[in-house]
Amino acid sequence: MAALHLLVRLVHVAGMAVLLGGAALVWGQCRLAPDGPDDEPLATDRARDEPLATAAAYEWLFWGAVGLVVLTGVGNLGAMAPAVRGPGTGWGLTFAVKLAAVGGLLAGSLARTLAVARWRATAIRPGTRLGTAYAATAGYLVVLVALAEVLAHG
Repeated sequence: MAALHLLVRLVHVAGMAVLLGGAALVWGQCRLAPDGPDDEPLATDRARDEPLATAAAYEWLFWGAVGLVVLTGVGNLGAMAPAVRGPGTGWGLTFAVKLAAVGGLLAGSLARTLAVARWRATAIRPGTRLGTAYAATAGYLVVLVALAEVLAHG
């Protein structure tokens, strides 16, 4: 049983690494791409179009990893159920804030995913908006990791 518990935690942490690492990768790729005008057609400069292609691939990984992180997070919570403290405690308040933040991540990520799909479908370069979306995602995920750390050790 201990091996299963460790496997669940490994999947949870690995999923979070994919989420945060992928967002940081796309953001970094956007920052390194050559500058140019926004909203121009794609395929005029391959180096400037690569971040959007990477973002589109990451979106598939993102939603798969989110599914695993939520699934294993619920499993971890279920394993702790008898010891979970109520919302009147500091731990309970932190947990409630984390759940609300996860909801915010999902809503914001849905908007980001739809924007990436639109930019790809219309073949229009998003310019700095793409990098901003992934910087925001990475920053938001860092906050979630900090909340998780407080819950695990606080």
